[in-house]
Amino acid sequence: MEQRKPCIFLVDDNIVHLNTGKAALQALYTVITIPSGEKLLQSLKKLKPNLILLDIDMPGMSGYDTIKALKLNPETADIPVIFLTGKNEVENELKGLSLGALDYITKPFSQPLLLKRVELHLLLQEQKNELREFNGNLIEMVNEKTNDISSLQNAIIIWAAEVIEFRDEETGHHVERVQKYLQVMLDEMKNMPCYIEEVSVWDIDAFLKSALLHDVGKIKIRDDILLKKTRLTDEELVNMKLHSLYGKALIESLQNKVPNQTFLEYAKILAYRHHEKWDGTGYPDGLKGEDIPLQARMMSIADVYDALISERPYKKAFSHQEAMVIIAEGRGAQFDPQLTDLFIKLSDRIQAISEGTKNE
Repeated sequence: MEQRKPCIFLVDDNIVHLNTGKAALQALYTVITIPSGEKLLQSLKKLKPNLILLDIDMPGMSGYDTIKALKLNPETADIPVIFLTGKNEVENELKGLSLGALDYITKPFSQPLLLKRVELHLLLQEQKNELREFNGNLIEMVNEKTNDISSLQNAIIIWAAEVIEFRDEETGHHVERVQKYLQVMLDEMKNMPCYIEEVSVWDIDAFLKSALLHDVGKIKIRDDILLKKTRLTDEELVNMKLHSLYGKALIESLQNKVPNQTFLEYAKILAYRHHEKWDGTGYPDGLKGEDIPLQARMMSIADVYDALISERPYKKAFSHQEAMVIIAEGRGAQFDPQLTDLFIKLSDRIQAISEGTKNE
């Protein structure tokens, strides 16, 4: 199969120059002669050449006007242009090059020089196209690898969360529901003046993923305490509360191996601080009010609500309405007052999540 010749548009208002240029090039290239800048722009709607040889001094649209129009159009901006001129002045060359021309060829043509210049610039353009394609393929490969890594990370996070739930079968879908509660809270908080500044700088995706690990410290709690079918003794309760410290330690061990990960920083905050209380009576450090990170204050409400609506061996599951009453009673004591009001405002959406996940 015969290889297709590169296409060249030769634009000049002088018929002699058109014929001379075509005669010099047509053995190696498909040459289309065009008498004006206006005709060139019309022709480009039907066919895109590999190269444009463009005269500067033409009536109507000059070569300078024409190349400006070419560069303003995304569909023609990348077509290489070589100026043809009978003038040999530095200022003219600088103007043309500044407008995007690749080169200048003076008239009358030296046929060998014209051929060599055209050959050189077509070769350069071909190499540019190959490099652009290579870069595009490279970017695609990097994106694929990044997606693969992200998928692996997500799978590991979900696996870790499921390991925690597997040890405590009564919690069923707990971490999944809590993550969804946080999502609907965030959707509203992004439009609230009191939160918008802080929330706007969060990596929301990383934060929501980190919520799956808020109870990771329970991995280190003894089975006889974690799986106990009756209420914990005071001593056992003290041991259970250590899961926040264990969670912090486990996540810090990951941070030592994989530093500067926003996801792990969020995970540590949630694992370590989600049992702190607004009035300072929580654990592990008795933080109070806004000294408790906002992420942990959000988790506190979501986590307690889900515990309330979940059945345990030592308690029945509260209804959504009962749980919301208890959340409201904790306003300003256990929970951030504004977040409590927000959570109650979102009652219908919270109930839909809790009932939907429970029925799966």
